[in-house]
Amino acid sequence: MKRTCLAIALTLFGALPVLAQSNEFGVIVGGSRRFVDGAPQATGEEFDDSNFSFGNNAVDLYWAMRLDDDTFLKFKGGRIQTSVPVAYEIPGIDETFRRDRDGEVQHAEMNVEYRFSEPYGSTGLFAGIGMYRQTADGEESSTNWGFNAGVNADFPLSRRYGIVLEGTYHWNRADFQPRYLTLGGGLRVSF
Repeated sequence: MKRTCLAIALTLFGALPVLAQSNEFGVIVGGSRRFVDGAPQATGEEFDDSNFSFGNNAVDLYWAMRLDDDTFLKFKGGRIQTSVPVAYEIPGIDETFRRDRDGEVQHAEMNVEYRFSEPYGSTGLFAGIGMYRQTADGEESSTNWGFNAGVNADFPLSRRYGIVLEGTYHWNRADFQPRYLTLGGGLRVSF
């Protein structure tokens, strides 16, 4: 058993240079906009404005590994600071109402990305699935699955470093089907 484990460890250690040539890590910072399907509004409740703003900040960290020459598998995690729609009921009325509370949406996603080679850098299209956790002050958090899709552009500074611009649209399966558009830029490191 020890010899088998040692052989596996040596094989994996020997494969590290191959893996190191095709992985990348990045951080993206930007803003967001929220879209929410119509919902009944109780008397006295006002819905928050959902225009794009860098005040509704979004931060993403990602790790991608090359599957093919132009295809990558990307794992992303991040958060979106925004208003969160919260469902509630009024006693005696058989209807669910919505109110908006300041909060954040945390997400973890797995995407497949296809990149197009450009004269200076690359552009990419990606789509995938994810888990979304919505939290707001004084409210119960909820976790739901969803989809995301987007576009990005990578402008290399050197073989190892690059500037990344990205736009992502998130479909969340929570109450009132909230959707989020995030736009941002950041740094990519290949290793």
